[in-house]
Parts: sequence; C-alpha cells; structure tokens
Amino acid sequence: MSKTQLNVRPIAGALGAEILGVNLATDLDDDMFMPIHQALLDHCVIMFRDQDISPQDQIDFAKRWGGLHKHPFMPGLNSHPEVLEVVKKEDDTHTLGGDWHTDQMFTAVPALATMLYAKETPPAGGDTLFANMYLAYESLSGAMKAMLADARTVNSYTKNKGRAAAMKNDYSDGEPEEYVHPLFRTHPETGRKTLYLSYKGVTRRIDGLTNAESEPILDFLMSHATRPELTCRFSWEPGSLCVWDNRSVMHLAVNDYHGYRRVMHRLTIEGQPIKVV
Repeated sequence: MSKTQLNVRPIAGALGAEILGVNLATDLDDDMFMPIHQALLDHCVIMFRDQDISPQDQIDFAKRWGGLHKHPFMPGLNSHPEVLEVVKKEDDTHTLGGDWHTDQMFTAVPALATMLYAKETPPAGGDTLFANMYLAYESLSGAMKAMLADARTVNSYTKNKGRAAAMKNDYSDGEPEEYVHPLFRTHPETGRKTLYLSYKGVTRRIDGLTNAESEPILDFLMSHATRPELTCRFSWEPGSLCVWDNRSVMHLAVNDYHGYRRVMHRLTIEGQPIKVV
C-alpha cells in the first residue's frame, strides 16, 4: 500500500480516527508508518480493526514510535515482558483504568503513547472513552489560563490492595513517590498546549496549595475536560488495536460488562522529559 492510499476516517468531531485497509503484521515500512504517525498527531487517537498480530508484531509496531516503557509495578507476559496482559474475568468487579487519566503520569517521565490490542472482548460493553486535552485547554477562559499558567500538579501512584488484587499481584503498601508536572503542557511535536491531569488517585493536588484549596480547581478542570463534546468512544472487538497519545488525551475504561471476560495486550512507549515552556 502506498502512502497516498492510507484511508483515515474520523469517528467524532473532537478527536479519534479509524485507519482502514492496513495490515499491521506486514504494512510497516517507512512509507506506511509516516502517515500513521501523522494521523496520531492530527487525531490524538487512532484505531485499527481486524488485526491478527502476535505479541512480537505488536512490539515491532510500538518500537516504530520509540523505546518501550515498562510499567513500574505490573509485570508483563513471561515470553514478552514488554507486553502487559490486562485481564478482567467474569467475576471481577474492578476495571483497570476505570477513572479518567493519562498513562504513567505518576512517573518522572510519563509515557508518550499507549497501544492496546484486543484479544477477547464481551459481546457488548467494555468501551474506552477518550477526551481531547488540546480542546480542554483551548476552551478555558483567558482568565483561567492566566491564573493557572504556571501551576504544577503533584502526582503519585498508591499500590493499593484494590489494584493489586485486580492484577493478581501482591504489592506492599507504602508511601508513593511524588512527581511534579505542569498543569498546562506544550506538546513537543505539535507545539499546541494541553491541559494535563489525571483523576484524584494520581493527580493529588496543585503544588503549593493544600488539598482543600486544590480540590475545587481540579474537580472543575476534570469536569470541564470530559464534557461529551470533547470526547469520543471506541467499541472494541477481537483484533482491534488502538494507539493514543498520552500527551494530548485522557482516557477511561468503561466498566459495564460484568459476567463477561475481557483480555487486552497493552504496551506503552517511552516519553521524554516534560519541558516547561
């Protein structure tokens, strides 16, 4: 397939596009990857259907974007440790990623992008929602932008028993490390500003403010960023693969399929230190 044949179909007004007619197991030369990369920058989230790929194929595709980012707490497959298998069984009540967030914000250098591949899906439900954080920033008032222009957020990850149980891992509790990131982030490739935050379990407070002072501001920003007109929704089926840019989106896994099993293979791609502009 030539570069000019890439078929990109937007799925919502705010963000997101499906890329049609690509076989990720074979169509991975530079002429094909360049417009795929551009589609991610243009649409923030890109989706592929009907893919039959192995864990190694997924790793090879991910390495086109950069180095692979291993989750600091959750182990990967024995055969391919870079790949995290996310399993929600029929009787599980917890869904990994069930709050609005951006991946790995609780690390010093958060992940650039995430790649999720569906192995087994419920007959209905289990969708993923995405929010455009460019539009979230751009639709704030000038006064709000000015007030928070230099704000930083304090972010950490608690290895609590709920998440540990969901992943069937025995993590010890303890004081998590904290990392400070700009609330308004400049995307290193597009140059556009984004609102950059996660749910309360990760983004704890605004640096220099108390929890009580931070809470109403962060609550407003989260509510603002996830308004329906700033979002899109992706419905999974086996063989679906999605790549999203953690520098410009938040996402949420919908927990609405109790009694059914869902199995996904997840990779994250290394980011770069966040520059304060």
